[in-house]
Amino acid sequence: MVSQTKVKLYEVKSRHSINFPSDFARDSAFPFKPGEELIARIEGEKVVIEKDD
Repeated sequence: MVSQTKVKLYEVKSRHSINFPSDFARDSAFPFKPGEELIARIEGEKVVIEKDD
Protein backbone atom coordinates (compact mmCIF):
# COMPACT_ATOMS: atom_id res chain seq x y z
CA MET A 1 0.00 0.00 0.00
CA VAL A 2 1.27 3.45 -0.95
CA SER A 3 -0.52 5.93 1.32
CA GLN A 4 1.55 9.00 0.42
CA THR A 5 4.00 10.17 -2.22
CA LYS A 6 5.85 13.29 -3.29
CA VAL A 7 4.51 15.12 -6.34
CA LYS A 8 5.42 18.27 -8.25
CA LEU A 9 3.24 21.06 -9.59
CA TYR A 10 3.87 21.64 -13.31
CA GLU A 11 3.05 24.78 -15.28
CA VAL A 12 2.59 24.94 -19.04
CA LYS A 13 1.37 28.36 -20.19
CA SER A 14 -1.84 29.00 -18.20
CA ARG A 15 -2.40 25.36 -17.18
CA HIS A 16 -1.11 23.72 -14.01
CA SER A 17 -1.07 19.99 -13.28
CA ILE A 18 0.01 17.48 -10.67
CA ASN A 19 1.02 13.99 -11.78
CA PHE A 20 0.71 11.08 -9.40
CA PRO A 21 3.20 8.20 -9.71
CA SER A 22 1.50 5.11 -11.16
CA ASP A 23 2.13 2.93 -8.09
CA PHE A 24 0.26 5.54 -6.00
CA ALA A 25 -2.68 5.91 -8.43
CA ARG A 26 -2.97 2.13 -8.95
CA ASP A 27 -3.03 1.36 -5.22
CA SER A 28 -6.33 -0.31 -4.24
CA ALA A 29 -6.93 2.49 -1.70
CA PHE A 30 -6.69 5.26 -4.34
CA PRO A 31 -10.26 6.67 -4.43
CA PHE A 32 -10.42 8.12 -7.99
CA LYS A 33 -10.79 6.73 -11.51
CA PRO A 34 -9.44 8.30 -14.73
CA GLY A 35 -11.87 10.83 -16.21
CA GLU A 36 -13.79 11.28 -12.96
CA GLU A 37 -14.95 14.82 -12.07
CA LEU A 38 -13.29 15.99 -8.84
CA ILE A 39 -13.55 19.00 -6.53
CA ALA A 40 -10.35 20.72 -5.32
CA ARG A 41 -10.38 23.31 -2.55
CA ILE A 42 -7.81 25.20 -0.52
CA GLU A 43 -7.84 24.75 3.25
CA GLY A 44 -5.09 26.91 4.75
CA GLU A 45 -1.81 25.48 3.47
CA LYS A 46 -3.44 22.31 2.05
CA VAL A 47 -5.25 21.38 -1.14
CA VAL A 48 -8.06 18.86 -0.61
CA ILE A 49 -9.31 16.82 -3.59
CA GLU A 50 -12.65 14.99 -3.32
CA LYS A 51 -15.14 13.25 -5.57
CA ASP A 52 -17.86 15.46 -7.04
CA ASP A 53 -21.01 13.79 -5.68
